[in-house]
Amino acid sequence: MNDADKFMQEEFLPFYKRTFDAFKHNHNVLFSIVEKFLFDKNNRIGIRLTEKESMIGEYTIYLNGAVISHLETGTLSPEIHTPFGIIKSYAILEKSTAENMIKDEANFIKDPFTTKMKYAHEVTVKFLK
Repeated sequence: MNDADKFMQEEFLPFYKRTFDAFKHNHNVLFSIVEKFLFDKNNRIGIRLTEKESMIGEYTIYLNGAVISHLETGTLSPEIHTPFGIIKSYAILEKSTAENMIKDEANFIKDPFTTKMKYAHEVTVKFLK
């Protein structure tokens, strides 16, 4: 396992799970709406990790309904099931940004919307065909 894979498995995925669980707990009404949208679906979130704008890894986060199942390394296979069809969007994220997000975990838990917007300009979203 290379350094990027280790970072994603041991640091980013646990951070993602903790903030996701905090969102479920702190914003249960909004989460219940999201959960109905995701219920009974197996969605996948794609992340391309970069360092100095060079790709260092591709990852797929698997969701079983509204629960994070696992992270697959070495593959970019996003698939979000919506009422309008399947969207294959993925995020391009600089490793330093991901590290800063992890350091900012308390704010992601306390005020997730404002904190996500703080990092939005550092994330690129693209779509697979």
